[in-house]
Amino acid sequence: MLMSSYRGSSRSTLLLILLLIGALTLPNVSGQAESAGSARVIVVLRAPAAAEGDTSAAHFGITQAQDHVAAAATAAGAREVARLRTLPVLVLEAPHTAIERLEQHPQVVAVAEDMLAAPHLTGSVALIHADLVHPESTGAGAAIAILDTGIDATHPFLGGRVVAEACFSTNNSGDGAVSLCPGGATEVIGPGAAAPCTVTGCDHGTHVAGIAAGNGGVAPGASIIAVQVFSKINNCSAFSLPSPCALSYVSDQLRALDWLASTSFTPPLAVVNLSVGAGTFSSVAACEGSAVGAALKPAITALRAGGVLTVASSGNGGAANALSLPACLSNVVSVGATTKTTPEQVAWFSNSALFLTLLAPGVAITSSVPGGGSASKSGTSMAAPHVAGAIALLRSARPGHTPDSYVAALITTGVPITDTRNGLTKPRIDVFAAVESLAPLEPKAFLPLVAR
Repeated sequence: MLMSSYRGSSRSTLLLILLLIGALTLPNVSGQAESAGSARVIVVLRAPAAAEGDTSAAHFGITQAQDHVAAAATAAGAREVARLRTLPVLVLEAPHTAIERLEQHPQVVAVAEDMLAAPHLTGSVALIHADLVHPESTGAGAAIAILDTGIDATHPFLGGRVVAEACFSTNNSGDGAVSLCPGGATEVIGPGAAAPCTVTGCDHGTHVAGIAAGNGGVAPGASIIAVQVFSKINNCSAFSLPSPCALSYVSDQLRALDWLASTSFTPPLAVVNLSVGAGTFSSVAACEGSAVGAALKPAITALRAGGVLTVASSGNGGAANALSLPACLSNVVSVGATTKTTPEQVAWFSNSALFLTLLAPGVAITSSVPGGGSASKSGTSMAAPHVAGAIALLRSARPGHTPDSYVAALITTGVPITDTRNGLTKPRIDVFAAVESLAPLEPKAFLPLVAR
């Protein structure tokens, strides 16, 4: 059963987005639009401060700022694509002349080109000792949001665990993008909204969901919130993928995170999984100093303030000192991939860096695919949902601890594995050890996400 209610953004979140973006040196987005005719951009706005806890005033200020800037952009030839509910952000399709005007607008903090991101692909439950937790807890009472290519909610492996669905997708002739939402809409909420698509890569979301919460998965009692954030792209040569393929706009990920932060779910949302990424960044500062990174971070911070963790795959580029976005953000639990063989090793394709959080199995992982079957896949995409499922187990088995405590437990009890490429040693999760390290507290019901 899904219960929905709107919540406004807090003043602290509004201040944070300004602090994160205010000092950025931005790329020449208007020049990119001039060469292409127009560009799809994410526009971050200044909104009036509201008293702490006054969500109505905060929401009014955001809406007022969005209306004002959208009107100016439209007058300059831009088209509004979307706006966020809880953060002062607009998504526009704009010619270079409009972008130049927006960059000078007193209520505009940053203008960033919308990026396309690809899925991270290329007996694990027992390896991480999640099965030893199942007699005590299966993750029941916690929900995992899977932002991906859609999920086959009727798959027997998922056992009716999908409790809510949404789709945020794009129609954009400039990129040859076609929305994968039902009926070609760009936003759909409700049953069937996140059904898997049929182009290359669309089995990814069902596979990820099965690892996190399928029968025999890490948290087989957890519920799933399925969110489609991909679009069909007709020319995928730039990503070395067969055409057509499914890719995800960062703006659609933002819209999905915004929806999660403004909606109450039963059971409550515990963790968000993002097995997707774009680019590589060699430091947190470079990641958060990028315009797109700075736009994503406040949305993830808003979720974390409500007790919801975000997990992201580190990327499959084989980088020894860089992570993909959003894994490179400081408020994201980043996950690299290991083998299942003895001795365990960091997978050759797995991005790594000093600021990587955790490791989990990501090679030859068998899980569900649309149509009722199963398949084996490899990638950091497969590693991340192991951690998302582990967090759901921890929330269920040891309720009442803080989100940071759950992450710390996974870090301190994990099996150390050294990456021979860079000499870095990171913990491969051991879920049973993490549960045992946390003292039982008085049972507490999960609190629904609230604005702070």
